Amino acid sequence: MSEFKFNYDFLKKNATPGSWRRGYEYYQKDMLMEAYPEKNFFKGKVKGNYQDFYVTDLIFKKNKVEARCNCPLKEEWCKHSVAVALKAIETGAYENWMQEKYGVSPDTSDTDTSLKEAPKGSYIFHFNPKRRQNFFSILVRDRATNKIVRSLENILRALIDIQKNDPSFELNDAQKSELALFQMLLKISKQDKKAGWYDIPITKFAPVFPLMAELEEVLDEKTKERIQFTDNMWSLNLDVSTTAINGATNIVLELFWTRPDKEGIYPFEEVKYFSRQIKWGRYKNIIFPINIAMNELPQSIIKSTFTDLKEADGGKFVYEELPHLQEIMNVTIAENISKLLLEHKPPINIVTLGIDYDQSLKASLEFDYSGVRVPYTKSKDKSPYLSVKSQEEDGLVYWIKRDYDHEQMAYNMLLACKFVPMQTNNLALEKENAIDFYNYYIKQAGDDWKFEEHDDMSFFKLLNEPFKMCAKIDFSEESIDSMEIQIYGQVGDEVINFDDIYETIQSGEKYARVRSLGFVEYPAQNIYQIMRSFNSFDAYRNNENKFLVKTYRVGLITELKNQGFELILSDKFQKFWEQISTFSTTSDGVDIPKGVNAEFREYQVKGFHWLWFLYQYGLNGILADDMGLGKTLQALSLLQKAKEVDGPQPTLVIAPTTVVFNWEAEIQKFTPELSCLKLSGADRKTLFKHIPEYDIVITSYALVRRDIAKLKKYNFRYIILDESQNIKNAISQTAQAVKELQSDHKLALSGTPIENKLEELWSVFDFLMPGFLFNVAEFNYRYVTPIMERQDKTVEKRLKLQIFPFILRRMKRDVAKDLPDKVENMAYCELTDEQRDFYLEVLDSTKEELFKSIELNGLEKSRMSIFSALLRLRQICCHPKLYDKEHVKGVMKSGKFEYLKGMLEQIIQEKHRVLLFSQFVDMLDIIKGWLEREGIPYEYLTGKTKDRQAAVENFNNNPNIPIFLISLKAGGTGLNLTGADYVIHYDPWWNPAVEDQATDRAYRIGQTKKVFVYRLITKNTVEEKIQKIKGRKRDLVDSVVSIDRNITKSLTMEDLRDIFSVD
Repeated sequence: MSEFKFNYDFLKKNATPGSWRRGYEYYQKDMLMEAYPEKNFFKGKVKGNYQDFYVTDLIFKKNKVEARCNCPLKEEWCKHSVAVALKAIETGAYENWMQEKYGVSPDTSDTDTSLKEAPKGSYIFHFNPKRRQNFFSILVRDRATNKIVRSLENILRALIDIQKNDPSFELNDAQKSELALFQMLLKISKQDKKAGWYDIPITKFAPVFPLMAELEEVLDEKTKERIQFTDNMWSLNLDVSTTAINGATNIVLELFWTRPDKEGIYPFEEVKYFSRQIKWGRYKNIIFPINIAMNELPQSIIKSTFTDLKEADGGKFVYEELPHLQEIMNVTIAENISKLLLEHKPPINIVTLGIDYDQSLKASLEFDYSGVRVPYTKSKDKSPYLSVKSQEEDGLVYWIKRDYDHEQMAYNMLLACKFVPMQTNNLALEKENAIDFYNYYIKQAGDDWKFEEHDDMSFFKLLNEPFKMCAKIDFSEESIDSMEIQIYGQVGDEVINFDDIYETIQSGEKYARVRSLGFVEYPAQNIYQIMRSFNSFDAYRNNENKFLVKTYRVGLITELKNQGFELILSDKFQKFWEQISTFSTTSDGVDIPKGVNAEFREYQVKGFHWLWFLYQYGLNGILADDMGLGKTLQALSLLQKAKEVDGPQPTLVIAPTTVVFNWEAEIQKFTPELSCLKLSGADRKTLFKHIPEYDIVITSYALVRRDIAKLKKYNFRYIILDESQNIKNAISQTAQAVKELQSDHKLALSGTPIENKLEELWSVFDFLMPGFLFNVAEFNYRYVTPIMERQDKTVEKRLKLQIFPFILRRMKRDVAKDLPDKVENMAYCELTDEQRDFYLEVLDSTKEELFKSIELNGLEKSRMSIFSALLRLRQICCHPKLYDKEHVKGVMKSGKFEYLKGMLEQIIQEKHRVLLFSQFVDMLDIIKGWLEREGIPYEYLTGKTKDRQAAVENFNNNPNIPIFLISLKAGGTGLNLTGADYVIHYDPWWNPAVEDQATDRAYRIGQTKKVFVYRLITKNTVEEKIQKIKGRKRDLVDSVVSIDRNITKSLTMEDLRDIFSVD
């Protein structure tokens, strides 16, 4: 057998792809005019394009074939030579020549179906694939008789009988194969009894093919030639290349078969397949399995060995069909198109912009796929593929699949920018949205967007110079109690009238054209917000188109600033604004008045300057410092300064009854130059006419209700409300009476300007500056409901902006650096009228008895009587019940106890904690009863308390307990109560050492807060007189050891006459 094979494989390897392909087509299309062998040649004539025919000779040599053609092509194996060679292969011309010339048998292993030895099988089988549609048919003949076998069942029964009778009987291999086929046919076939054929549905024939391969002799029913079944699988292969035709690049597909031994190739048409569903094929008389069913292939390529796909169809093949083909068969892609399978980048979105006749922005959307532009279309094209010539490779074509999802997303993004589709594929955008798009979106678009301008687009450009809103502010020419605000816009040097701006934004337009300069964007929301604020602050416009608003609405300036307005302030207003907006209200040359006898702490100086600032500008406010920080001192300093600068004018101070005497004492202590008139008692009616003669007039909230008719006749410099929360109920008689009073200025003092509800704040400001927070209904609508019910932080911020310049509040923690570690104060209170009568009654009787005893027994022997007399009077000062429970019967009130209750309420509201000491356990019990009725938690420690430490730890560890009641004797030593920062001595006495020890329960190591100490003193009683004697005889304090009665040893008759005198 020769190694040289003259076959398809030889031609494909020696001819160029184009010549191989075209020659094969010439052969298929019968363009051979003649072809015949002659001696050592095989001659042929092939139809030509430029002449009638071309003559081709194949020259046969041993193990070699050469070609010669008279066509213009310079190739040995041109398309004409290939066509003639294919005919020679078909006729076996070379094999025949070799046999005749050299006696060498040609290689026919793929077609030799003759029997090699005597048959051993009993039957001959006929195969007919076309007897019935959708069926394969098999006919069985007995080899010995040549008769058709009509009953396979009889053959099987006969075999069974033979095996029963002769156990040694055994079938040979051929017979076993025949028997296996018979059994299969009985299962899946239907016999034509008349003709004897067994018909098997094509869909069930797959398992029959392997059984047919085991048979000795199968004949083709049509040709009567022997058919060889083999289980050697043939494979279908695909070569993919390109060819240029008329400037287009087509894809060339070549289908061919290969045998398992890889010897030679076979054109697609040479192998016949029985059905699109069955993986068996036939080449000449050989039937074999194939690697692929025809229904797995695209219909477009199951035509012939060569298939041309037009450039327009190339994309579909590359993206839809080729990946599948690569999975099911061997695919070879020519090197010059291997890049077809590379992933391509997403397209560039190209927006072409222009100006329409109505000055709207028009746009068209295209997509650039590697240099090929396609317009957006609402409906998808039939073919989503594009062919693109590479700019880098000569003539190399890429097929790109359009990304419709990307295209639609890009289109939707334009719609999101408010473009409106037109009848064509164009889009349109109205002026305002067009300006937004052109100036903002284009700048923000990513690298996958490209914008092209067909017209001059400067029409849509915003001005480079920023637009700003300006507010020109000054005091009113008439009075500093009003501000003038002029609003306008500005771009560069161009000023824009506010009315024009407001008209534009009210019409819904966002942009306006400034003459020929270009468009500007108005900050509509900011302007609307300012107009709402102007409305909220009761601003109105004068004849000069300026907004006028009360100076106390200065919070509006902060709102203007927050909304981005440029503030242009006059020099005078600039100074005012800097001071009030930063609380830097210290003025050059404004010192603490000389008539004030006190050392000021830094925060008190600032408080005085703030008060003086309000006074200068005719404004009123609330001094809301914590209790103990000196609100009274700061207010008195203000009054002293006002008198020194502007001369005398009475001020009315309204305070709770319990602190009226405290004011009187503070005035005498800090500002002795200010004359003071106290309106109290039944005889006060004679005092009203003297009001103009005094600097300060003091009355109580209780009395102002009764005296309002007389008081409102006077115009005071100041009306000062101490503990201004007393008018928190706006409809109360007290609040209404106070608001009838006349004054140039007003001041509220309160450590708790709001106790429970925002409406309380309104009531105080309604006194200070009527209308500042509108009427109560409007206040509730604008502020209370949004803040309290909806927790609207914006509204809450607006309220703070409005009121912040007029409330000065410092907590202890805010001014801690200015405070000593311990701040001690005397708090003076007054007996009630009924209590005073009782006190004087006891004083008279006690004095008479005491002085008789001294006259009879002498001073030294009367010391115990002196102590007892003082004790009785002290008890009445604390509470009449301590002296005589039966006589009092729970009706008589204590002025000191009432003062204490107000003091404790304020301390608790300010979130502080207090130790309250008393020498009298009964007094602690009275306080305890009140705390329980009010629901105020407390701890309690007396000599009878069994677990002292538990009480101490509970107070220290539970911040929700604000009060600790302690008897002076039981709790004066050995306790650590640093959880408190206030100490109250309810009934101070001679021995300051004992009091200091008690105070040190809070003021000791471990205390991190400042401690305020208050001693409650009842005015015009034995308590006040003893405090004065203590001041005179400070040296006697050290001589007192442990019990109060020793103090009586130092008292002289002069001291006793003073103590028991009536002021």
